[in-house]
Order: sequence, then C-alpha cells, then structure tokens
Amino acid sequence: MSASAIALTAYLAALGESIQDESQQRLALTETSLVIQYHDIDIPFSHSQWRVLDHTVCFNHDRNTPEYSECTVQAKSLFTQICSALSNQSSRYWHHQKYKEMYCDAAVNFQPMVATISYGSSTLLSDEEKKCNQAILKSLTNPEDEQVFRDKLEACKGIKQ
Repeated sequence: MSASAIALTAYLAALGESIQDESQQRLALTETSLVIQYHDIDIPFSHSQWRVLDHTVCFNHDRNTPEYSECTVQAKSLFTQICSALSNQSSRYWHHQKYKEMYCDAAVNFQPMVATISYGSSTLLSDEEKKCNQAILKSLTNPEDEQVFRDKLEACKGIKQ
C-alpha cells in the first residue's frame, strides 16, 4: 500500500468517527481509537487532543513479546509515512493540518520497543557437554549404580567443569 493510500485511509478513518460539534472536534478532547493495517500488521492506537497516546500503540500485544516489538517498529514507520504523505498534500480543511501535526509529532517522538533475542556463547552447549549433563543427571537419580557412575566419568572426560 502506498504512503498516500495509507495516509488517506487513516485520514478517512478519523473523519468517519462519531460526529461531534466543530468545537469539540477542534479540541479533540475525546480519546479516539484507530486500527490501521500496515505491512500486513494491524497497528492499533488511540489519540486525544491531537496527540497519539504512546501507551496505546500496539496495546493488544504483550509487551514482552517479539510481536509487540515488531508492531511498535512498524507503527513508527507508519507514522513517518503518514506524516510524509500529509506533508506532501495540501488541503484547505483544518483537519488536514491537525492530522499532519499529530502524525508528524508521533513520527518524531514515538519510541518503538526494539527487542532482539540472542543466545550468548556460554549458553550454547556442545554435544559432549549435553551428554555429560545427561549422565550427571542420571547418576544423581541412580547414585548406587556403578555402571551409571562409569558412564558419567566417560561422558564427562575432557570437559572442563
């Protein structure tokens, strides 16, 4: 979807909200929720007083998941594209300027949660270490069995403990 189409979708979604008198619209005192699909991800957020409420962006995801991270990164990109598209278009309607300011502010100030999952080299065990650990566990559950003890010694031979 092009940046213009995304901006137009967001703009029309916002304009299609419940009808209020113009003074309430200009102040935008009520919290308005939107969900915009961007790069095959639904990005929910709310805005009030012509500001995107950061704590509502991607609220449907658990904050400790890679999905939340991806959603917030895409949200930042979405806000940037909408800002750019609205900045490149002119309109005589007061809504246009307000939405442009709101999305451009979010594009600059919203901080996505960038998370990566990696494993340090100390957590990666070699096959020999895994066999040794399994033999140790088996010897702990069978402390009387001498064959299990010998298997443990053999499995752990040459591994620094």
